[in-house]
Amino acid sequence: KEEFKVKALIQMAIMQLWSSSDSEKVIQRLNDELQEAQELAKIEKHKCRELQGILEEERKEKKQQADEAAKQIKNLQGQLQHLQDEMGVLREQAGVVSSSQKELQGARDETKALKRALESAASERDHDVAAVQAKLSTALKDADKWREMAGKYEREIDNLQRDLQQQSNQSRYCSLSAFTASELQSMQVDSLQSECASLRAEKEDLLKTQQKEKANLQSECAALRSENEALLQKQKQLEKDLSSLHSQNSELSGNVKALEMSQQELEKRLEALQLQHQRDSTNMQAQLEDADSRSKILQREYEETKTELSDLKEKYEQAEQEKRSLTEELDDCKTSLLLPVQAIVIGLILALLYWCFGALW
Repeated sequence: KEEFKVKALIQMAIMQLWSSSDSEKVIQRLNDELQEAQELAKIEKHKCRELQGILEEERKEKKQQADEAAKQIKNLQGQLQHLQDEMGVLREQAGVVSSSQKELQGARDETKALKRALESAASERDHDVAAVQAKLSTALKDADKWREMAGKYEREIDNLQRDLQQQSNQSRYCSLSAFTASELQSMQVDSLQSECASLRAEKEDLLKTQQKEKANLQSECAALRSENEALLQKQKQLEKDLSSLHSQNSELSGNVKALEMSQQELEKRLEALQLQHQRDSTNMQAQLEDADSRSKILQREYEETKTELSDLKEKYEQAEQEKRSLTEELDDCKTSLLLPVQAIVIGLILALLYWCFGALW
């Protein structure tokens, strides 16, 4: 019985030693798990920070892209507004050109009317000039006739004067009948001279009147020629202005068409950029939502890992506490087993000696 008791005591001591070694292994394993959990937590935290940095960079990049797209849209809107202003100016210029064309057409019609009036007036004046010239020719013929008659009368008067002079020289002592005949002849001569004088005065008046009418007609013809030349110059200038306005109108039409095409192209580009901006915004929103969900998942995993780490810390602290308590118990057991072990060894030796030498006795 004592031998069994000793064996039981030895087994208990060995079990205590094994239990202390098992607790140390458990504590070591818990330490290892705690370190692994800490390393995993650090890795997850680092990943979370990296993902947050990537998410922030993506947000900055998407924000920059959105700002650039907004700037491009604003720039295109400014260009479109500038083109619309230019088109408005060109439309105003086209309206001015159209009104100028209308005015020019009216001026051309007026020029044509003036030309027709000038032609009719010139034909009338030519007719009047021809009539006046015919009258002048007739008057000149009449004047020539009167001149011939005056010359004839003057010659007759001269002949009569010579005859009277001869008769007066031949006979100064004429009778009363001869004196009366000479007096009659002198009276005829006086009447003929007065008639010639009146004819000369009438001729001079007719010549002066004809010269005045001729001068007036010549001045009117010169004025009409100058007016005709001025109207022709005005017509040529109006035709040049019309040609210039036609060229300006064609150029403005080409510019308007080019600006309309540019406006259509810019509107298409603006629509494409707006669609691209909407797609980019949608994609960016989806990516942000995905990144937010990933961040939430990582945050949740981080929280779970943190919770597990705190649990492991608690377990580690409990294991440390148990280790300390087991160490204290082991120290107590060691101190309490120092003397009993010696006694057990001595008892074992004595029991062995008793067992060995009991048969001899």
